This record gives sequence, C-alpha cells and structure tokens, in this order.
Amino acid sequence: MVDRLNATDEMLVGSSAALGSARIIQVLWRFGTEVPGSALAAEWERLNRGRLSRRPASAMLPGARRKWRQASNTELLHVDSQPLADRDVLGWLDRQVSVPLQVESNELWRLAAVPYREGTLVSLTVPHFRADGLGVFAALRPRAPRLMPRSDLRDDVFEAVGQATRAFTGTLRWLGDPARRNAAMAALRNGHSGQTKVSEPRFFVSAVFDVDADEWQKRAEEHGGTTNSLFVEIAANLVRARVPVDRAEINVGIPVNLRKNDEDSRANALVVVPLAVAAGEPRHVDLTETRQRTKFLLQDTGDHSGTLVPEALWHLLPRRLANRLKAPGAQQTDVVASNFGEVSEDVVRFAGHRAESMALRTMNVPGLVPERARLRGSLCLVRVGDRLTVTATGMPDQFGDAETFSQVVADELAAWGLVAQRWY
Repeated sequence: MVDRLNATDEMLVGSSAALGSARIIQVLWRFGTEVPGSALAAEWERLNRGRLSRRPASAMLPGARRKWRQASNTELLHVDSQPLADRDVLGWLDRQVSVPLQVESNELWRLAAVPYREGTLVSLTVPHFRADGLGVFAALRPRAPRLMPRSDLRDDVFEAVGQATRAFTGTLRWLGDPARRNAAMAALRNGHSGQTKVSEPRFFVSAVFDVDADEWQKRAEEHGGTTNSLFVEIAANLVRARVPVDRAEINVGIPVNLRKNDEDSRANALVVVPLAVAAGEPRHVDLTETRQRTKFLLQDTGDHSGTLVPEALWHLLPRRLANRLKAPGAQQTDVVASNFGEVSEDVVRFAGHRAESMALRTMNVPGLVPERARLRGSLCLVRVGDRLTVTATGMPDQFGDAETFSQVVADELAAWGLVAQRWY
C-alpha cells in the first residue's frame, strides 16, 4: 500500500494561500553536556533516510490522491560555534522556524544546534504538512516506519477506483445525516466573506517553562482534576485573562489522535475538536466540570474528519470548493491545548545523549492573520522523566512582548501553586 496525502495534509500544504501562514512544528532538546557535531551529523543522515524526508507527488490518474515520495533534504545541518546567552535563546529559536521551508522545494526540514550554558540546545523544525507532533516523534524513533516503494500505474488505478467508491458510499451516508449536511451547506453559503483587506501576519510570542510533574498532578487532584484537565484550564485562563470575547463560552482546541497503532504512517492524524468552557474571569477553582467535559468530548469523538463532506468526495472536488468545505479546526478555536504525554526514551535520547528537558511548539510562519483565524494562543505539554515542560505561544496584540507574556504564563502557573522554572 502506498502512503498518500489525506485531507489534513493537503489543507496544510495550502495553508499559506488560505490563511496567509504556514504551520510549523518545532521539537527542542536541551542537553546538560556538549553534543559533538559528528553525533548531530549522524542523526541528520539517519533522519534523511526516514519518513521526514518525503514530498508530495502527483498521481498518474485523475481521482487518485497524491502520494508521498522519498526525497533528500537539501537543508543541511547547522551548528553554531558561538555560545548562546540566555537573552538570545528565544531569538535563536524563532530564527529556526521563521526562515521558510517552501512546499515545493527539497528543503524538507531543519536541524540546528548551538552551545548553551554547559551543554547544547538542539532544534528540529518540520513543516506541519509533513508531520504532526506525534508524527515527528514517530519519525525520530530509531525504528521509525519506512516509506513504501514507489507506486506504479496499477496502484493509482486501484486508488482512483477506491476513492470513487468511497465517495459514493460516503455521500449516501452523509445525505442521510441532516446535521452534517446542514453544516456543509452553511459553510458554502458563508465561505466567501467579501473581505479583501487584511492586516499583516502576527508572529506569536513564546514562553517555555519546566514544572515538577508530581507537583502538577498533586495540584490537579486537589482541585478535582487530572494533569490534562489542569492543562486545559490553564490554557482557557490565558484567554480569559488577556483576550476580549463577546461570547458566553470560549473554545479550547483538544487534539484527538486518530492513529490506530505505532505503524500508522500518516503524516497528520490529529484532529482538533473544540471544548466549550465558560468565558469571563480566570478561574482557579474546582476542575471537575472541565475534567467531565473533556472526558465526554473525547469519548464522543466518533469518526472525526477535517472535512464537512466525506473525505473521499472532498479530494475529488475543485480546490476552490474544497477549501470552503474544511471543518473548523485549530485555527478557529480561541486556544489549543496539545498534551503529548510522556516522550518515549528513544526520542529523549538524541545523537547518543539524553536530554535534560524537551519542548515542542507549533508556530504560524510568517505569522497568523487575525482576520482569517480566531486562534490567539497555543500550548503544548510534554513529559520527560519527572519534569513537565509547558510551551506557550500567543498573539502579541493580546499578550504583549515575550517578556510580558512569560510573566503572564508564570503568574497563571503560580495561581495554581506551581513553581515554574524558565527554560532560558
């Protein structure tokens, strides 16, 4: 079976035109000791043989989805020799994501490192269409799934016939679902707003903090919650504190993993579903309601899709029409809270060294256009050993500069009794 682009992959490929920005995944390792350049070069070579080094290729037949084809990365490893000062860390991190990795080029991903304190700071930057956060982690594992061989005409024939069949049967079921049908019709009616003037993209400011995992769990349980429900409430509180809304509720985007197993080689298989929570002032009280709402949402996800019509039909539609039939995703929530859980040891260990801490952030590059998306903040949570790392990003219009934003996040963590240590 040939790996092919799904609807989410295609949407992310076209996000620059649709939203004025491209989505980027950045994975960070902070090492307490120096990582030799030779070890980093060996990791670059290993990753270049894996799943991250692939690019979209057209099918031979109309109706068949595009396929992933192995490619070689022309973006070479970059190792800075000059040690990085604390005040320069965020600028260095931002430079790794802000230099474009164009869709049609062979600049596929970027690996960079710099001396920092007594050790090394390493950044891996990957365009989101090439992999989501869990997809990047899977590609980093030593035995990451490999791409299938190139397809031939027969593969594309089977694919085109299968797509047509799935489109037909899926459409019949879709026509019998009034809620889904009405949502699609509403999107078609409202798909063109007539808005021609938009402002410049806003590059989000960032803050990264380490927190003791046991303390986080303890504080969550004291408030009737879990690690995840406390994380969701923190994300909601940042919006409540700084983003004016004229609604009774705000939406926190919760990623749902659609992968069936570790061998699932889809580039993107996380669907963001909106969790409605009360707007108003920040809340630092009982987490029971947030925990119950989150649990119900995740239990009731059903067959989530990134499209408002059957995905097989969506692939066959003209691109202009398909773009209007995308399901509201992360960009149309107020804030996204992505809990990636505990990072596996074979990812924490990189280039022969074990990281003291890891972080992951998602960024819009060159930034997010406010008129085209509702998103104003994004948080990622990962665990390495006894440490949780929170990476928060926010629109500067609401959250101010990086120093102001860091203080806002630190104050929110402190309000729950959490002692947070800045990464830099």
